[in-house]
Amino acid sequence: MKTLRPLTTENFVAIAKSDKDLGITDYETYFATQIKEAPNFAIGPYYWFIGDNAKLLITVASENIGELSPFSKAEWENKPPTFLVENLHPEDSFYVLSALQLALEKIVNLPAERQSDVRINVYARMLNAQKEYRWVLIQMPGLYVNNENKTTCGLMMVTDLTHFNFEQRPILMTVTDRVNNKNEYFHIAAGEQLKLESVSLPNITRREQEMVQLIMKGLNTPQIAAAVNISYHTVENHKRNLRRKTGTKTTAELVHYVITNNLL
Repeated sequence: MKTLRPLTTENFVAIAKSDKDLGITDYETYFATQIKEAPNFAIGPYYWFIGDNAKLLITVASENIGELSPFSKAEWENKPPTFLVENLHPEDSFYVLSALQLALEKIVNLPAERQSDVRINVYARMLNAQKEYRWVLIQMPGLYVNNENKTTCGLMMVTDLTHFNFEQRPILMTVTDRVNNKNEYFHIAAGEQLKLESVSLPNITRREQEMVQLIMKGLNTPQIAAAVNISYHTVENHKRNLRRKTGTKTTAELVHYVITNNLL
């Protein structure tokens, strides 16, 4: 078990800042594929921005960011990491910074061909356009790593979860590492110290993850079948397998299990 140090903004800046050249300049073009595909797996309204740890700046943000946060696209761009922290609930900011730093360390230390196997999900409370805190899911669907000097820039996606009612505080962070076609899950455990715990959770296949995402968008079985071009019975089989793996009996229980264990 790895113990993590809660990071202040100053800690994060000191660790993440790089004086090495990143190697790309047109950030939005580089991540164009991931940006285009984002609506396919988003489970709610979302915005995105791209951070560069060579410049330690938010370099570009989505056009709609002002609709889901208190600040416009122009206000987000060319801002330091402190600006992200200003949008986070004070109780959650050190979790988020620790999680992001941990994920970056894990990814850049992998061989280049394995770096895309790591996924990060972080639940936190962030300000909406009315400056009220609500739960969001923070993900990193794209990361560029300059493997010569380990400099990175990442596409960050923030999804609004107002439409979900949490019965309890969800798992704060999950790092998923796909090895040998199986997912290894690591949680941040809250306490006097943050601890990275390896946990046993059901192995959800890529297709099953796609099913869950569509279910959480509110699609029923016929709609899911049409969306992914498979039969009604195949969708029902996927749902049965998901309920069996998670020990749940209904779709509502399945969604709750996925949310509380951060299995998206």
